[in-house]
Amino acid sequence: MVAGPPMLQAIPYHLGAFFARFTPDWFCRAITWTLGEVNWRLRPRTRRTVRENLRVIHPEWSEAERRRAARQVVHNFARSILLFLQLPFFDPDELFARIDMSELRAELEKLGPKRSFIMASAHVGPWELGGFALTRMGYTMNTVALDHPSAQVTSFYSKRRAYVGVRAHALSGSFPALKEAIDRSEVVALMIDRAYGKAKKRFAMFGVPTEVPLGHLVLSARCRAPVLTGVLVFDGPRRFRYVHGGTHFPEDHEDEFEKLERLQEECLRDLERLIRAHSEQWFHFMPIVRTEAST
Repeated sequence: MVAGPPMLQAIPYHLGAFFARFTPDWFCRAITWTLGEVNWRLRPRTRRTVRENLRVIHPEWSEAERRRAARQVVHNFARSILLFLQLPFFDPDELFARIDMSELRAELEKLGPKRSFIMASAHVGPWELGGFALTRMGYTMNTVALDHPSAQVTSFYSKRRAYVGVRAHALSGSFPALKEAIDRSEVVALMIDRAYGKAKKRFAMFGVPTEVPLGHLVLSARCRAPVLTGVLVFDGPRRFRYVHGGTHFPEDHEDEFEKLERLQEECLRDLERLIRAHSEQWFHFMPIVRTEAST
């Protein structure tokens, strides 16, 4: 988050977008690497938090492996910010050609044409690019966006998402709008690795009791829509790949509580596997569980 008075917090975003538009891509990537390295070196609390999270996710790793992966997390986060700033300035066809969506295409063929679904994902890789990819595949995308303390920053993010065809609904009162979207055979994509809003419940993730949102589950149960889990990851310097977790359906013989419990367990187990496989791209900068500070 950018510190400072709310009126000024949007300035770095607009400056970043300006340079992303008018400077060569190689130069943008070099600056991004430098900024990522500066953040890695000057933020010991971030280093400790990411390493301790990796200790929970990968107890089998050595400390050296955790340090290397934690540094990659910071650099990949910087890459994802650059990509978000650059989105309006790419040639859409060229960008989409660099995204491997074959795993998702295979799942959608099983569901049938224009079947609405809910995408449950996590803050892994360049997740904002997932909305662009789905719209290029012919789907109308809906999501929920949390307001930033600065209205100008919120507006900046909203315009970026609208440009790539994503309808971002405010959290307050979003459920009826998302339900209507499902009823229109549209797609709803939600991030479920962090709690937000009032509709949340404690479940175990990586063996740690954690509050996670319930909106995707209630939508699935009430709209009879399947929940697909998956993430979009960096797949080399200039390519991206969708990785599928699982496809889960609400069962008619279950009551709503049973549906929520089972679907959430299945979704969280999927995300655990995906995050373990791509830990260096999971942008979670809060402690999974509090431990003694390590150096």
